[in-house]
Amino acid sequence: MDYIFIDTESTGSSTVWDHITEIGMIRTDSNLNIKDTWEMRCRIKDGVVPNLGALEVTNFTVKDLTQSNYSHFQMVEAVEKKLKDWGKIIVFAYNGQNFDYPLIQKTMYKSLKPPYILNTGGNKQGDILNVIRAAKLINSEVIETPISDSGNPVFKLDRLMKHEGAHGALADSHAMLSVAKKVYEKSNSVWKCSLLTLSRADSTDIIIKNKIFCQLQWFYGRLRKYLVHHLLFHPIYEAWSQCWDLRWRPEDYFKLDHENLKKALKKSPKILRSFKTNKSEIILNYKHALDENTYKEIGIEELKRRAEILSSNLEFKQRITKILQEIHDERISLINEPEKKLFPEEMLYTNFAKPEDTKLMKIFHQFKWEDRIDLIDKFKEERFSRLAEKLIYEEKPNILPESRLKKIKREIAERIFSTDKQNWTTLPEFYRQIDEKRNKYENDEKKMKQLEEYDEFAQSIERKYESA
Repeated sequence: MDYIFIDTESTGSSTVWDHITEIGMIRTDSNLNIKDTWEMRCRIKDGVVPNLGALEVTNFTVKDLTQSNYSHFQMVEAVEKKLKDWGKIIVFAYNGQNFDYPLIQKTMYKSLKPPYILNTGGNKQGDILNVIRAAKLINSEVIETPISDSGNPVFKLDRLMKHEGAHGALADSHAMLSVAKKVYEKSNSVWKCSLLTLSRADSTDIIIKNKIFCQLQWFYGRLRKYLVHHLLFHPIYEAWSQCWDLRWRPEDYFKLDHENLKKALKKSPKILRSFKTNKSEIILNYKHALDENTYKEIGIEELKRRAEILSSNLEFKQRITKILQEIHDERISLINEPEKKLFPEEMLYTNFAKPEDTKLMKIFHQFKWEDRIDLIDKFKEERFSRLAEKLIYEEKPNILPESRLKKIKREIAERIFSTDKQNWTTLPEFYRQIDEKRNKYENDEKKMKQLEEYDEFAQSIERKYESA
Protein backbone atom coordinates (compact mmCIF):
# COMPACT_ATOMS: atom_id res chain seq x y z
CA MET A 1 0.00 0.00 0.00
CA ASP A 2 1.07 3.56 -0.68
CA TYR A 3 1.48 6.11 2.10
CA ILE A 4 -0.10 9.55 2.36
CA PHE A 5 1.50 12.23 4.51
CA ILE A 6 -1.18 14.78 5.31
CA ASP A 7 -1.26 18.12 7.11
CA THR A 8 -4.00 20.66 7.71
CA GLU A 9 -4.05 24.33 8.62
CA SER A 10 -7.17 25.71 10.22
CA THR A 11 -8.95 28.74 11.64
CA GLY A 12 -8.20 27.59 15.19
CA SER A 13 -7.69 24.67 17.54
CA SER A 14 -11.29 23.45 17.88
CA THR A 15 -11.92 20.37 15.75
CA VAL A 16 -15.66 21.11 15.91
CA TRP A 17 -16.01 24.86 15.46
CA ASP A 18 -12.90 25.74 13.49
CA HIS A 19 -12.37 24.47 9.99
CA ILE A 20 -9.63 23.55 7.54
CA THR A 21 -8.28 26.45 5.50
CA GLU A 22 -5.46 24.58 3.78
CA ILE A 23 -4.58 20.94 3.25
CA GLY A 24 -1.43 19.35 1.84
CA MET A 25 -0.82 15.71 0.95
CA ILE A 26 2.18 13.75 -0.31
CA ARG A 27 1.77 10.27 -1.72
CA THR A 28 4.74 7.90 -1.50
CA ASP A 29 5.44 4.24 -2.11
CA SER A 30 6.26 1.91 0.78
CA ASN A 31 9.93 2.94 0.54
CA LEU A 32 8.95 6.61 1.02
CA ASN A 33 9.68 7.66 -2.56
CA ILE A 34 7.41 10.53 -3.59
CA LYS A 35 4.81 9.65 -6.26
CA ASP A 36 2.50 12.66 -6.08
CA THR A 37 1.84 15.89 -4.17
CA TRP A 38 -1.38 17.86 -3.75
CA GLU A 39 -2.45 20.98 -1.90
CA MET A 40 -5.47 23.24 -1.74
CA ARG A 41 -6.57 26.36 0.10
CA CYS A 42 -10.13 27.59 0.62
CA ARG A 43 -12.01 30.70 1.74
CA ILE A 44 -13.10 31.04 5.34
CA LYS A 45 -16.69 29.99 5.95
CA ASP A 46 -19.31 32.69 6.32
CA GLY A 47 -19.93 33.48 9.99
CA VAL A 48 -16.74 31.86 11.30
CA VAL A 49 -14.51 33.99 13.52
CA PRO A 50 -10.92 32.73 13.34
CA ASN A 51 -8.57 32.52 16.27
CA LEU A 52 -5.89 35.20 16.06
CA GLY A 53 -3.23 32.83 17.38
CA ALA A 54 -3.95 30.40 14.53
CA LEU A 55 -3.66 33.21 11.98
CA GLU A 56 -0.27 34.18 13.38
CA VAL A 57 0.98 30.59 13.23
CA THR A 58 -0.09 30.11 9.61
CA ASN A 59 0.74 33.73 8.67
CA PHE A 60 -2.62 33.98 6.94
CA THR A 61 -3.64 37.47 5.89
CA VAL A 62 -7.23 38.62 5.44
CA LYS A 63 -6.67 38.23 1.72
CA ASP A 64 -5.60 34.61 2.24
CA LEU A 65 -8.78 33.98 4.25
CA THR A 66 -11.22 35.57 1.85
CA GLN A 67 -9.94 35.46 -1.71
CA SER A 68 -9.32 31.80 -2.56
CA ASN A 69 -11.03 30.52 -5.70
CA TYR A 70 -12.50 27.65 -3.67
CA SER A 71 -15.13 27.47 -0.98
CA HIS A 72 -14.65 25.17 1.99
CA PHE A 73 -17.12 22.64 0.60
CA GLN A 74 -15.41 22.63 -2.80
CA MET A 75 -12.18 21.79 -1.02
CA VAL A 76 -13.90 18.96 0.88
CA GLU A 77 -15.18 17.49 -2.38
CA ALA A 78 -11.74 17.80 -3.98
CA VAL A 79 -10.06 16.05 -1.02
CA GLU A 80 -12.62 13.24 -1.11
CA LYS A 81 -12.09 12.74 -4.84
CA LYS A 82 -8.30 12.76 -4.52
CA LEU A 83 -8.32 10.16 -1.77
CA LYS A 84 -10.66 7.92 -3.75
CA ASP A 85 -8.46 8.27 -6.85
CA TRP A 86 -5.42 7.18 -4.83
CA GLY A 87 -7.15 3.98 -3.68
CA LYS A 88 -6.30 2.07 -0.50
CA ILE A 89 -3.72 3.97 1.51
CA ILE A 90 -1.91 4.24 4.82
CA VAL A 91 -2.24 7.81 6.12
CA PHE A 92 0.25 9.54 8.37
CA ALA A 93 -0.16 12.88 10.14
CA TYR A 94 1.86 14.58 12.85
CA ASN A 95 -0.06 14.50 16.11
CA GLY A 96 -2.87 13.45 13.82
CA GLN A 97 -4.72 11.41 16.45
CA ASN A 98 -5.22 14.52 18.56
CA PHE A 99 -5.97 17.06 15.85
CA ASP A 100 -5.82 16.39 12.10
CA TYR A 101 -7.82 13.14 12.12
CA PRO A 102 -10.71 14.34 14.32
CA LEU A 103 -10.71 17.64 12.39
CA ILE A 104 -11.04 15.79 9.07
CA GLN A 105 -13.68 13.44 10.52
CA LYS A 106 -15.82 16.33 11.74
CA THR A 107 -15.26 18.24 8.52
CA MET A 108 -16.60 15.34 6.48
CA TYR A 109 -19.47 14.80 8.93
CA LYS A 110 -20.58 18.45 8.74
CA SER A 111 -20.38 18.19 4.94
CA LEU A 112 -22.67 15.10 4.98
CA LYS A 113 -19.79 12.97 3.73
CA PRO A 114 -18.44 9.65 5.14
CA PRO A 115 -16.52 10.89 8.21
CA TYR A 116 -14.07 8.00 8.55
CA ILE A 117 -12.68 8.15 5.05
CA LEU A 118 -9.08 7.88 6.30
CA ASN A 119 -9.51 4.66 8.29
CA THR A 120 -12.24 2.65 6.56
CA GLY A 121 -12.54 0.88 3.22
CA GLY A 122 -9.10 -0.68 3.68
CA ASN A 123 -7.42 2.61 4.63
CA LYS A 124 -5.36 2.84 7.82
CA GLN A 125 -3.86 5.74 9.74
CA GLY A 126 -0.74 6.27 11.83
CA ASP A 127 0.90 9.12 13.67
CA ILE A 128 4.46 10.21 12.94
CA LEU A 129 4.69 11.89 16.35
CA ASN A 130 4.24 8.50 18.03
CA VAL A 131 6.79 7.00 15.64
CA ILE A 132 9.54 9.55 16.19
CA ARG A 133 9.12 9.49 19.97
CA ALA A 134 9.48 5.71 20.00
CA ALA A 135 12.46 5.78 17.63
CA LYS A 136 14.22 8.45 19.69
CA LEU A 137 13.70 6.40 22.84
CA ILE A 138 15.26 3.31 21.28
CA ASN A 139 18.00 5.10 19.36
CA SER A 140 18.93 8.61 20.53
CA GLU A 141 20.84 9.24 17.28
CA VAL A 142 17.76 8.93 15.05
CA ILE A 143 17.19 12.68 15.16
CA GLU A 144 18.48 15.64 17.10
CA THR A 145 15.82 17.07 19.40
CA PRO A 146 15.91 20.46 21.11
CA ILE A 147 15.68 20.40 24.89
CA SER A 148 13.02 22.34 26.81
CA ASP A 149 13.68 24.47 29.89
CA SER A 150 12.55 21.51 32.01
CA GLY A 151 15.17 19.27 30.39
CA ASN A 152 12.81 17.24 28.20
CA PRO A 153 13.13 16.61 24.45
CA VAL A 154 10.95 18.81 22.22
CA PHE A 155 9.10 17.05 19.40
CA LYS A 156 7.41 19.98 17.67
CA LEU A 157 7.71 19.45 13.93
CA ASP A 158 9.08 22.92 13.15
CA ARG A 159 11.78 22.40 15.81
CA LEU A 160 12.78 18.97 14.50
CA MET A 161 12.88 19.99 10.86
CA LYS A 162 13.66 23.58 10.03
CA HIS A 163 11.95 24.23 6.72
CA GLU A 164 10.76 27.03 4.51
CA GLY A 165 7.05 27.64 4.71
CA ALA A 166 6.68 26.09 8.17
CA HIS A 167 2.99 25.86 9.05
CA GLY A 168 2.08 25.71 5.41
CA ALA A 169 0.23 22.44 4.86
CA LEU A 170 2.35 21.01 2.04
CA ALA A 171 5.63 22.27 3.53
CA ASP A 172 4.75 20.59 6.84
CA SER A 173 3.86 17.38 4.98
CA HIS A 174 7.34 17.41 3.43
CA ALA A 175 8.90 17.99 6.86
CA MET A 176 6.88 15.08 8.26
CA LEU A 177 8.09 12.85 5.43
CA SER A 178 11.68 13.84 6.22
CA VAL A 179 11.17 12.77 9.85
CA ALA A 180 9.65 9.48 8.71
CA LYS A 181 12.66 8.85 6.45
CA LYS A 182 15.04 9.28 9.38
CA VAL A 183 13.17 6.60 11.32
CA TYR A 184 12.92 4.38 8.25
CA GLU A 185 16.68 4.60 7.66
CA LYS A 186 18.07 4.71 11.21
CA SER A 187 15.52 2.76 13.25
CA ASN A 188 13.77 0.49 10.77
CA SER A 189 12.61 -1.94 13.46
CA VAL A 190 10.55 0.86 15.06
CA TRP A 191 9.17 1.85 11.65
CA LYS A 192 8.06 -1.74 11.05
CA CYS A 193 6.47 -1.89 14.51
CA SER A 194 4.55 1.31 13.77
CA LEU A 195 2.94 -0.40 10.77
CA LEU A 196 1.51 -3.18 12.94
CA THR A 197 -0.93 -1.03 14.95
CA LEU A 198 -2.52 1.21 12.32
CA SER A 199 -6.04 0.00 13.02
CA ARG A 200 -8.05 -1.09 16.03
CA ALA A 201 -8.26 -4.63 14.67
CA ASP A 202 -4.50 -4.85 14.08
CA SER A 203 -3.68 -3.47 17.54
CA THR A 204 -6.12 -5.85 19.22
CA ASP A 205 -4.62 -8.81 17.40
CA ILE A 206 -1.09 -7.85 18.50
CA ILE A 207 -1.85 -7.38 22.20
CA ILE A 208 -3.81 -10.62 22.43
CA LYS A 209 -1.18 -12.69 20.63
CA ASN A 210 1.67 -11.29 22.73
CA LYS A 211 1.35 -12.26 26.39
CA ILE A 212 3.77 -9.50 27.33
CA PHE A 213 4.86 -6.43 25.41
CA CYS A 214 6.51 -3.05 25.83
CA GLN A 215 3.99 -0.23 26.02
CA LEU A 216 5.03 3.40 25.55
CA GLN A 217 3.26 6.23 27.38
CA TRP A 218 3.92 9.94 27.14
CA PHE A 219 3.39 12.10 30.19
CA TYR A 220 5.14 14.91 32.03
CA GLY A 221 7.13 15.62 28.88
CA ARG A 222 8.79 12.20 28.62
CA LEU A 223 8.15 8.88 26.94
CA ARG A 224 8.21 5.97 29.37
CA LYS A 225 8.44 2.21 28.87
CA TYR A 226 6.22 -0.33 30.63
CA LEU A 227 6.24 -4.08 30.41
CA VAL A 228 2.58 -5.09 30.43
CA HIS A 229 0.06 -7.86 29.85
CA HIS A 230 -3.32 -7.25 28.23
CA LEU A 231 -5.88 -8.17 30.85
CA LEU A 232 -9.25 -7.04 29.48
CA PHE A 233 -11.04 -4.28 27.58
CA HIS A 234 -12.65 -1.42 29.46
CA PRO A 235 -16.41 -2.02 29.95
CA ILE A 236 -17.28 1.50 28.75
CA TYR A 237 -14.41 2.53 26.46
CA GLU A 238 -14.35 -0.66 24.47
CA ALA A 239 -11.28 0.20 22.39
CA TRP A 240 -9.17 0.72 25.51
CA SER A 241 -7.16 -2.30 26.54
CA GLN A 242 -6.49 -2.45 30.27
CA CYS A 243 -2.94 -3.69 30.65
CA TRP A 244 -1.42 -5.01 33.87
CA ASP A 245 1.94 -3.45 34.70
CA LEU A 246 4.01 -6.56 35.41
CA ARG A 247 6.12 -4.85 38.06
CA TRP A 248 3.19 -5.67 40.37
CA ARG A 249 2.85 -9.22 41.70
CA PRO A 250 -0.72 -10.35 40.82
CA GLU A 251 -1.14 -12.66 43.83
CA ASP A 252 -0.92 -9.66 46.14
CA TYR A 253 -4.12 -8.35 44.55
CA PHE A 254 -6.01 -11.61 44.07
CA LYS A 255 -6.62 -11.82 47.81
CA LEU A 256 -7.88 -8.23 48.26
CA ASP A 257 -11.57 -7.71 48.93
CA HIS A 258 -13.68 -5.54 46.63
CA GLU A 259 -13.13 -2.17 48.31
CA ASN A 260 -9.41 -2.60 48.83
CA LEU A 261 -8.93 -3.75 45.24
CA LYS A 262 -10.81 -0.65 44.07
CA LYS A 263 -8.54 1.56 46.21
CA ALA A 264 -5.48 -0.19 44.78
CA LEU A 265 -6.65 0.44 41.18
CA LYS A 266 -7.09 4.15 41.92
CA LYS A 267 -3.64 4.59 43.45
CA SER A 268 -0.55 5.93 41.72
CA PRO A 269 1.69 4.52 40.33
CA LYS A 270 -0.92 2.68 38.34
CA ILE A 271 -1.43 -1.05 38.31
CA LEU A 272 -3.48 -0.89 35.11
CA ARG A 273 -2.40 1.12 32.09
CA SER A 274 -4.74 1.94 29.23
CA PHE A 275 -3.68 1.07 25.71
CA LYS A 276 -5.94 2.74 23.14
CA THR A 277 -6.19 0.34 20.23
CA ASN A 278 -7.76 3.01 17.99
CA LYS A 279 -4.99 5.60 18.42
CA SER A 280 -2.07 4.02 16.51
CA GLU A 281 -0.06 3.55 19.70
CA ILE A 282 3.19 1.70 19.09
CA ILE A 283 3.92 -1.69 20.63
CA LEU A 284 7.52 -2.82 20.95
CA ASN A 285 8.99 -6.21 21.75
CA TYR A 286 9.07 -6.83 25.50
CA LYS A 287 12.90 -6.90 25.43
CA HIS A 288 12.92 -3.10 25.03
CA ALA A 289 11.53 -2.75 28.57
CA LEU A 290 14.02 -5.12 30.18
CA ASP A 291 16.66 -2.41 30.42
CA GLU A 292 14.45 -0.70 33.00
CA ASN A 293 15.78 -1.65 36.41
CA THR A 294 12.30 -2.39 37.74
CA TYR A 295 11.76 -5.21 35.27
CA LYS A 296 15.39 -6.30 35.01
CA GLU A 297 15.48 -7.08 38.72
CA ILE A 298 12.31 -9.16 38.55
CA GLY A 299 13.62 -11.26 35.65
CA ILE A 300 11.96 -12.41 32.46
CA GLU A 301 10.86 -15.81 33.77
CA GLU A 302 8.98 -14.28 36.69
CA LEU A 303 7.45 -11.63 34.43
CA LYS A 304 6.17 -14.32 32.07
CA ARG A 305 4.79 -16.28 35.01
CA ARG A 306 2.85 -13.25 36.21
CA ALA A 307 1.37 -12.77 32.76
CA GLU A 308 0.36 -16.42 32.61
CA ILE A 309 -1.50 -16.49 35.92
CA LEU A 310 -3.26 -13.23 35.05
CA SER A 311 -4.33 -14.67 31.73
CA SER A 312 -5.92 -17.71 33.34
CA ASN A 313 -7.71 -15.95 36.23
CA LEU A 314 -11.15 -15.27 34.77
CA GLU A 315 -12.70 -14.46 38.15
CA PHE A 316 -10.13 -11.70 38.79
CA LYS A 317 -10.83 -10.17 35.38
CA GLN A 318 -14.54 -10.11 36.14
CA ARG A 319 -13.89 -8.37 39.46
CA ILE A 320 -11.78 -5.69 37.79
CA THR A 321 -14.37 -5.19 35.04
CA LYS A 322 -17.00 -4.57 37.71
CA ILE A 323 -14.74 -2.09 39.53
CA LEU A 324 -13.94 -0.17 36.34
CA GLN A 325 -17.67 0.15 35.69
CA GLU A 326 -18.19 1.44 39.23
CA ILE A 327 -15.34 3.96 38.99
CA HIS A 328 -16.80 5.28 35.73
CA ASP A 329 -20.30 5.57 37.20
CA GLU A 330 -18.98 7.34 40.30
CA ARG A 331 -17.07 9.84 38.18
CA ILE A 332 -20.18 10.61 36.13
CA SER A 333 -22.31 11.06 39.26
CA LEU A 334 -19.86 13.67 40.59
CA ILE A 335 -20.48 15.89 37.59
CA ASN A 336 -23.14 18.27 38.89
CA GLU A 337 -23.57 20.20 35.66
CA PRO A 338 -26.88 19.68 33.88
CA GLU A 339 -26.65 17.59 30.76
CA LYS A 340 -25.27 19.83 28.05
CA LYS A 341 -27.38 20.24 24.96
CA LEU A 342 -25.26 19.42 21.95
CA PHE A 343 -25.27 21.38 18.72
CA PRO A 344 -25.59 19.28 15.53
CA GLU A 345 -21.93 20.07 14.77
CA GLU A 346 -20.91 18.35 18.02
CA MET A 347 -22.83 15.11 17.48
CA LEU A 348 -20.54 13.04 15.27
CA TYR A 349 -19.71 10.56 18.03
CA THR A 350 -23.19 10.31 19.57
CA ASN A 351 -24.19 7.46 17.28
CA PHE A 352 -23.84 6.23 13.72
CA ALA A 353 -26.17 7.59 11.07
CA LYS A 354 -29.23 5.47 10.26
CA PRO A 355 -29.02 3.65 6.89
CA GLU A 356 -31.87 5.80 5.52
CA ASP A 357 -29.95 8.99 6.35
CA THR A 358 -26.70 7.64 4.91
CA LYS A 359 -28.54 6.87 1.67
CA LEU A 360 -30.14 10.33 1.62
CA MET A 361 -26.76 12.01 2.07
CA LYS A 362 -25.55 10.40 -1.15
CA ILE A 363 -28.70 11.55 -2.96
CA PHE A 364 -28.29 15.04 -1.48
CA HIS A 365 -24.89 15.41 -3.15
CA GLN A 366 -26.24 14.23 -6.50
CA PHE A 367 -28.87 16.96 -6.67
CA LYS A 368 -28.50 20.56 -7.84
CA TRP A 369 -28.26 23.01 -4.97
CA GLU A 370 -31.74 24.38 -5.68
CA ASP A 371 -33.22 20.88 -5.41
CA ARG A 372 -31.38 20.02 -2.21
CA ILE A 373 -33.69 22.32 -0.26
CA ASP A 374 -36.51 19.79 -0.71
CA LEU A 375 -34.36 17.13 0.97
CA ILE A 376 -33.57 19.09 4.14
CA ASP A 377 -36.55 17.85 6.15
CA LYS A 378 -36.48 14.30 4.82
CA PHE A 379 -33.62 13.17 7.09
CA LYS A 380 -34.70 10.93 9.98
CA GLU A 381 -32.41 12.70 12.44
CA GLU A 382 -32.74 16.42 13.00
CA ARG A 383 -28.96 16.91 13.22
CA PHE A 384 -28.57 15.98 9.54
CA SER A 385 -31.42 18.28 8.52
CA ARG A 386 -29.71 21.13 10.35
CA LEU A 387 -26.32 20.32 8.79
CA ALA A 388 -27.87 20.11 5.30
CA GLU A 389 -29.53 23.48 5.81
CA LYS A 390 -26.27 25.01 7.06
CA LEU A 391 -24.35 23.55 4.11
CA ILE A 392 -26.72 25.20 1.63
CA TYR A 393 -26.37 28.46 3.55
CA GLU A 394 -22.57 28.31 3.28
CA GLU A 395 -22.60 27.54 -0.43
CA LYS A 396 -25.77 29.07 -1.88
CA PRO A 397 -27.43 31.29 0.73
CA ASN A 398 -29.49 33.21 -1.83
CA ILE A 399 -31.55 30.17 -2.78
CA LEU A 400 -32.80 29.52 0.76
CA PRO A 401 -36.32 30.61 1.73
CA GLU A 402 -36.30 33.79 3.80
CA SER A 403 -37.45 32.00 6.96
CA ARG A 404 -34.58 29.50 6.84
CA LEU A 405 -32.08 32.21 5.98
CA LYS A 406 -33.11 34.37 8.93
CA LYS A 407 -33.03 31.40 11.31
CA ILE A 408 -29.48 30.42 10.37
CA LYS A 409 -28.19 34.00 10.54
CA ARG A 410 -29.80 34.39 13.97
CA GLU A 411 -28.12 31.18 15.21
CA ILE A 412 -24.75 32.37 13.92
CA ALA A 413 -25.27 35.79 15.50
CA GLU A 414 -26.09 34.28 18.90
CA ARG A 415 -22.92 32.26 18.70
CA ILE A 416 -20.41 34.88 17.53
CA PHE A 417 -21.72 37.76 19.67
CA SER A 418 -21.67 35.72 22.88
CA THR A 419 -19.82 37.39 25.75
CA ASP A 420 -19.39 34.10 27.64
CA LYS A 421 -16.35 31.86 27.34
CA GLN A 422 -17.15 29.41 24.51
CA ASN A 423 -15.56 26.50 22.69
CA TRP A 424 -15.46 28.66 19.56
CA THR A 425 -13.92 32.08 18.95
CA THR A 426 -16.44 34.89 19.43
CA LEU A 427 -16.15 38.45 18.14
CA PRO A 428 -15.57 39.89 21.65
CA GLU A 429 -12.79 37.33 22.16
CA PHE A 430 -11.24 38.15 18.77
CA TYR A 431 -11.22 41.87 19.56
CA ARG A 432 -9.65 41.09 22.94
CA GLN A 433 -6.91 39.08 21.19
CA ILE A 434 -6.26 41.99 18.82
CA ASP A 435 -5.95 44.48 21.70
CA GLU A 436 -3.52 42.15 23.45
CA LYS A 437 -1.35 41.93 20.33
CA ARG A 438 -1.48 45.70 19.83
CA ASN A 439 0.22 46.13 23.18
CA LYS A 440 2.82 43.58 22.20
CA TYR A 441 3.57 44.94 18.71
CA GLU A 442 3.07 48.68 19.25
CA ASN A 443 6.53 49.38 17.80
CA ASP A 444 6.20 46.99 14.85
CA GLU A 445 4.58 48.87 11.96
CA LYS A 446 4.08 45.78 9.80
CA LYS A 447 2.42 43.80 12.60
CA MET A 448 0.22 46.74 13.55
CA LYS A 449 -0.98 47.11 9.97
CA GLN A 450 -1.87 43.41 9.86
CA LEU A 451 -3.78 43.72 13.13
CA GLU A 452 -5.78 46.59 11.67
CA GLU A 453 -6.69 44.40 8.70
CA TYR A 454 -7.85 41.65 11.07
CA ASP A 455 -9.87 44.22 13.00
CA GLU A 456 -11.58 45.45 9.83
CA PHE A 457 -12.33 41.84 8.86
CA ALA A 458 -13.98 41.23 12.24
CA GLN A 459 -16.00 44.41 11.82
CA SER A 460 -17.27 43.16 8.45
CA ILE A 461 -18.54 39.99 10.15
CA GLU A 462 -20.12 42.12 12.88
CA ARG A 463 -21.93 44.33 10.37
CA LYS A 464 -23.33 41.35 8.51
CA TYR A 465 -24.84 39.71 11.59
CA GLU A 466 -25.59 42.59 13.98
CA SER A 467 -29.20 42.90 12.76
CA ALA A 468 -29.89 39.15 12.73
